[in-house]
Amino acid sequence: MQHCHRSESPLSNENISIIQGMSKACRYSPEEKKERIERYRSKRNQRNFNKKIKYVCRKTLADSRPRIRGRFAKNDEIEKNFQNQWSHMGMENDEYYDNWINFLDSFSTNLIP
Repeated sequence: MQHCHRSESPLSNENISIIQGMSKACRYSPEEKKERIERYRSKRNQRNFNKKIKYVCRKTLADSRPRIRGRFAKNDEIEKNFQNQWSHMGMENDEYYDNWINFLDSFSTNLIP
């Protein structure tokens, strides 16, 4: 007849107490509960949602980089965008001047009797 012997080591006792503690719901005494609630409220009031710059060197580099519509742009994108803006501006200026010339012509013909 063989008997299974359990060795009672401090580690096995500790594991048993941990397992038993996990199975029970941990209730706080009213004093502990108040302290925990006060701690939570004080930490909640100290929360800071302001923007904090961690690396100033990265911020300065990002500020100096060119952007298109808020996003960083590559050099070839900058050149294309620059050319598009000026070609577009040129067409608007021609139309603008043509409109003024037409307006002045029609205005002057009405003034002259």
